[in-house]
Amino acid sequence: MIFKRFYDDNLAQASYLIACEQTREAIVIDPNVDVGQYTRAAGADRLRITDVTETHIHADFLSGARELASVTGGTLHLSAEGGKFGYDPKALKGSNALRDGSVIDVGQVRVTVSHTPGHTPEHLSFLLSDRARGEKPVGALTGDFVFVGDVGRPDLLEKAAGVTGTMENSARELFRSLSRFKSQPDHLQLWPGHGAGSACGKSLGAMPQTTLGYERLFNWAFADMSEDAFVVKVLENQPVPPRYFATMKRLNRSLDAPQKQRETGSLSFADLEQALDNEGVIVDTRAAEKFAAGHIPGTLNIPLGKSFLNWAGALIPEDVTLYLIVDTDSDDAVGRILGDLCKIGLTNVGGFFGSGIVHDWKSRRGAVETVSQLDVASLRASAGQNNVQIIDVRSPEEWSHGHLTGARHIPLAALPERLAELDATKPIVLQCRGGGRSAIATSLLLARGIADVSNLQGGYDAWVRQGFPVEADDLSRKPR
Repeated sequence: MIFKRFYDDNLAQASYLIACEQTREAIVIDPNVDVGQYTRAAGADRLRITDVTETHIHADFLSGARELASVTGGTLHLSAEGGKFGYDPKALKGSNALRDGSVIDVGQVRVTVSHTPGHTPEHLSFLLSDRARGEKPVGALTGDFVFVGDVGRPDLLEKAAGVTGTMENSARELFRSLSRFKSQPDHLQLWPGHGAGSACGKSLGAMPQTTLGYERLFNWAFADMSEDAFVVKVLENQPVPPRYFATMKRLNRSLDAPQKQRETGSLSFADLEQALDNEGVIVDTRAAEKFAAGHIPGTLNIPLGKSFLNWAGALIPEDVTLYLIVDTDSDDAVGRILGDLCKIGLTNVGGFFGSGIVHDWKSRRGAVETVSQLDVASLRASAGQNNVQIIDVRSPEEWSHGHLTGARHIPLAALPERLAELDATKPIVLQCRGGGRSAIATSLLLARGIADVSNLQGGYDAWVRQGFPVEADDLSRKPR
């Protein structure tokens, strides 16, 4: 058996190509829209992609399953589970419908389907057998069912897709799926669909794979607890889903053709002035330190890096024209950024401004905007002053483990919808764990015209290192 894992660091997303060494037939599981990576890999190993499938309707990236099946001539297999919450009937038409117990044979490789609802109603896991060696499964591709150290969140159908009242039932379905899955042997290898950094769970591990036996020992979800206790535990402190999750759910449910990035190019200073006057969003992708030292007023800072797509999808509406400020003039680098944005459906990019645009602004307008940086000692000295608003933009789980006294919790992904809760007439200090997310939040407030804002240097970690007091929502936990 040939086994290849493809991992997209920017999405924290894994997809897989599995092939029979004898027949050279291959199946691809959970492909994203960069379908070329799978066809290139298959060609390099003289493989033929005969089958394409996915574990569930994805919320965090645009599926490439239908496109890959079309390009390769492979059979598209989709879950027929989930009832009215499953795939659109039009998407299922022309595909091979999979149900619990279905089998896909790819040469000597057998993929046995297990319906594992909870994260989503239609979710499938795939038990993998190398029949050249034996009939028993060697491992399972678990998608967003079981992760390293965690399980898939069951609240997205409600929080992202807007189906009210489904969270608790989904959590109970997840508990039952786990109870059935426990009957598998300890040696079963598990290959999940996401790693650390994904918003599809609370605290995913970074290891690329694990075993069921190891997860029994160290995964909280496999601990001995009642169904009611599990429901409470799995639903508490889930991260705020980025706004683009709703778009991905809608598009992937119907498996619409992936959106293509429109033709873009380098823009001029006159284009910049026009973009600022219009309703578009200008994203400065430079490092936070460069942005803080001087940026064009009205621009939003989302630095390039592993979290770029997550925060772009969380903060940029899908229906606006997006412009980019890039710290490069390389067409290849810009092309990679545009390709990444396609993976989350942000395809309405009006163009990009090169590395000299901030200097051009300064020379023509005479002034750039800077970001005020506040150290923890200065914030501590001002503690008790009622006019200072401390806004903690970390995740719910981080907040519950410990936070600054007097701070208000508004996760970064929720900030655009909750700006009205802030008093723009009083000073605002943005704070996260180390200063990265709060730097993005600070730029958002500045871009929205809220001027008296500062970023807390070093964030919560710097505050704790100084020995300053914190408090926790859960008093049984020691603040950290």
